[in-house]
Amino acid sequence: MSDKKNIENIRTLAVDIVQNANSGHPGAPLGLATFVYTLYKDYLKFDPDNDEWTGRDIFILSNGHACVIQYIMNYFIGYLTLDDLKNFRSLNSRTPGHPERQFKGIEVTSGPLGQGLANSVGFAISLKKLDLKNMVYCVFGDGCYQEGIGQESFSIASNLNLDNITFIYDYNNSTIDGPTSLSMNENVEKRFKSLNFHVTVVDGENIEEIKKALNFEARKPKVIILQTMIGRDSILEGNSKSHGSPIGEEGVRKLKEKYGIPQEKFYISNQLKEEFDAINERKRKITKELDDKTNHEMIKKLKLKDLSDESYSCNDEITTEKLATRKIFSNLLNDLKDKECLICGSADLASSVLCKLNEGNDFTNENFKGNYINFGIREHAMCGVMTGIASHGFYMPICGTFLNFIAYGYPSVRLASLDKLNTVYVLSHDSICLGEDGPTHQPIETLLTLRSTPNLITMRPCDIKECKAALNVCLSKQGPKAVILTRQKVPFIEHTCKSKALKGAYYLIEHPNPDLIIMGTGSEIELCYQVLDELKELNIH
Repeated sequence: MSDKKNIENIRTLAVDIVQNANSGHPGAPLGLATFVYTLYKDYLKFDPDNDEWTGRDIFILSNGHACVIQYIMNYFIGYLTLDDLKNFRSLNSRTPGHPERQFKGIEVTSGPLGQGLANSVGFAISLKKLDLKNMVYCVFGDGCYQEGIGQESFSIASNLNLDNITFIYDYNNSTIDGPTSLSMNENVEKRFKSLNFHVTVVDGENIEEIKKALNFEARKPKVIILQTMIGRDSILEGNSKSHGSPIGEEGVRKLKEKYGIPQEKFYISNQLKEEFDAINERKRKITKELDDKTNHEMIKKLKLKDLSDESYSCNDEITTEKLATRKIFSNLLNDLKDKECLICGSADLASSVLCKLNEGNDFTNENFKGNYINFGIREHAMCGVMTGIASHGFYMPICGTFLNFIAYGYPSVRLASLDKLNTVYVLSHDSICLGEDGPTHQPIETLLTLRSTPNLITMRPCDIKECKAALNVCLSKQGPKAVILTRQKVPFIEHTCKSKALKGAYYLIEHPNPDLIIMGTGSEIELCYQVLDELKELNIH
């Protein structure tokens, strides 16, 4: 009975928070309350005093619009205050409209549907590579399921047999426009079984069924199909209108009346407070017990080094040989003295983009120590997985594809940029010089998109000296980087300078009184020199 009353109080707190903001998504939190309460109470490992504790389990809310339920949990854990809940969706608050990684208790920034699914796979990969036993729990909804990145992520998790991840499908059969039957008719249980997932269908209000599903130890990825009701127990129960709108003052009043809860705003019972006080003490005890068994020196050694560490340096040799910048950058990457904290991958383009390290081997379901992930032709999930790996903080992920196809993964690049994560995107085949492949493979507008993305450092080196500068930036500056490289061979440019390139744009040749300025990057620098020679013939400086 106490669990039931606690869950009801959590539901009324959720609608109070949304109603107070007069904005938000109450439907999913009302449906998820029973599961999330059970998970945090009896399963999720966390330290109330340290949200970055290495031994914590990872909780990711892929359907980030349901964040009210996570904020409530973070309040009871101690990561947020009651004022934070009252400031929900306010400018500069610690409780924005979708979860943001900069705040305590939030592992990844989630909002665009499906991103959290790929991020959770990234965390699971990082944990496997570290040989840590932490679990990853990812809650997602019908929208996440329908997104392409979701299906890509499920396929990767299956292929790698990531048995440290549990996906929880908030299966309420509801989208903004109405029931999911408007847009899908597949049997989701059979679909997951075809991916070799362990699948359990449970009643989202039955705590015993939920516990049984969570307790089952599968030697493969798990999905719990949680049969929930959007807007549970409210006047908008089962109605898609509860997805993204407050249920109204009258709706809040009726829900509290139904539960026998005082009409006081933000009411929290002593019973609920005491329950979480006890939960937090149990979690502290578990934290200490696990810490006593943990090899902290090993963890400290593996934690991603300061990116200015000299062990990342490469040799200073310069070759004047005509080479494609994709080949130059690959050579430099492989020349690094310390590559332990690098994990690479590509969308089926290892032999084209050349971002696979010569040392090491593939990360597979039989080898979790590998340093290269075969993502297949799944650019979107690849970028999202790399975001998850970077968020965990132990490895610097480097992924590669053709420049034109980063558009497939751009939403994940954008989120990595918002969070200033140390992800590196190696993007080759960067110009119309692809020639025979035609305009479908010739990037024109893509570079502009990357350059205009806040916090994303975009570099297009023209020769070995600028490639060295680009790699230096990748290893020394915080935030995501895009390195744009050629397929065709480019000449050694006499006037380029690594130290100047580190600062951004610079002059290759200066004239005291120029008639015009010729600007370019990457492979166009060779063309700029040719134009310069022709202009000289016309006495134009």
